[in-house]
Amino acid sequence: MSLILEEISVKREHSFRSKIDVLPHIEVPWHYHPEYELIFIEKSHGTLVVGDCIDHFNDGDMIFIGPNTPHIMKNDDLFYSKESEERVIAWVVHFKEDSFGKEFFLLPEMKRIKEMLINSFKGIRIDGSTKYKIIQLLQNLHNSDYSQRIIILLQILQLIAQSEDLEYLASDSFVESFKQSSNQKLYKIYEYVSENFQQKIDLDEAAKVANMSKTAFCRFFKSKTQKTFSEFLNEMRINYAQKLLAEGKLTVAQIAYECGFNSPSYFNKQFKANTGKTPLQKKEHSY
Repeated sequence: MSLILEEISVKREHSFRSKIDVLPHIEVPWHYHPEYELIFIEKSHGTLVVGDCIDHFNDGDMIFIGPNTPHIMKNDDLFYSKESEERVIAWVVHFKEDSFGKEFFLLPEMKRIKEMLINSFKGIRIDGSTKYKIIQLLQNLHNSDYSQRIIILLQILQLIAQSEDLEYLASDSFVESFKQSSNQKLYKIYEYVSENFQQKIDLDEAAKVANMSKTAFCRFFKSKTQKTFSEFLNEMRINYAQKLLAEGKLTVAQIAYECGFNSPSYFNKQFKANTGKTPLQKKEHSY
């Protein structure tokens, strides 16, 4: 399945969209759109992929995603069971860079917000007191109309721009690779890895996804990302492993297999090479 451009409709009387979704499960595929997206997950849990970041999402999470960043949220399997009583409740805001005029965010007073918007291509997880202040503003936004909607959205953006409660999701190398290329093949490779990283991934199969020979694929991938496919795959797996270590629910050996490594010893070696610490040291540091 290719990366999908999602079309986002806005009411004629509004300059941006805000809504509350109540669903049995999330159905949006691997996609992108030209709008900025703020999403507050009031109730739901599953897997989040933003660029080359793979993470969990849970009740109470808040994510801000920049325009044209490929992403997907997929619920845990129990949401898709016919007998499931689980429900998704999500508050969502979409707006474009020019929603308030083509040069609005170029105004001197918008400098901090503009800088934050540029960095949002990586995806931002919002936490702490900032998140709770934004939740209150989202509730006000849902019940507001006319110019009050714009005022509240700007208050939200200002809170994000000045906050220290932020975690950037995708890597800098991902951002650079997509600045340099809008190549659909690269999107397909990221999608393939994000869906299959927990299993054995064969280089031949990855080359087939890109519809290239293995030699051409290796050369193409290195030229776009400045790293080998194996390095990229290990980095993506280790990024996910760090999330699991922070949660503290699994042993190091369990995490190794959960992230697609075929042995704990190889996982330990790759983890230390990428982070400078062993998984056990990282786990102890998280507590």
